[in-house]
Amino acid sequence: MNKSKSFPINLCEKNITQIKKSTSLPELDECSDFYEDFFEGDGPLGIIFFNKNDNAVIKNIKKSTVADEYYHLKINMILINIDGVDITHKSYTKTLSIIKKNWNENGRIYLKFKKNINLIIHKILLEYDLLNYYDDFIDLGAKELSDFDFVEYDDLIKMGMNISEITLFKNINPSI
Repeated sequence: MNKSKSFPINLCEKNITQIKKSTSLPELDECSDFYEDFFEGDGPLGIIFFNKNDNAVIKNIKKSTVADEYYHLKINMILINIDGVDITHKSYTKTLSIIKKNWNENGRIYLKFKKNINLIIHKILLEYDLLNYYDDFIDLGAKELSDFDFVEYDDLIKMGMNISEITLFKNINPSI
């Protein structure tokens, strides 16, 4: 299965007009993705937010909490929806109040986040049909093209790349 075909590639074209989610949020980056999930469990939710332009942005995910069990939840994601309700027009304080109330009363909550995409990493992986490994490279710490020079063969194996994909990656880092 080629996961890159399902990614909204057309959002990364330079001639695409910027998209606005709401008047209170800035325009979405040319490449953006969303992460949403239904969080449920006992104990603390474990997401620590900070206020960025009156938006709730993930600052940290506490270890051994409900949120810590969700692999795709990442730092710097912007919260945009709680339990199916768009919260981009709400204040940071009100957003935290809603989360606290819903979590404490129910022990479950649906959250949707905007996730920014690193255009440099996205573009090179897309070019070599390796976009389905985007999160793996970000988790390794890739932020710019030169970071691919530090990727080792074992990293690619741990990602689950097959021989043909490793051969494609050699176009990015010939020293593999």
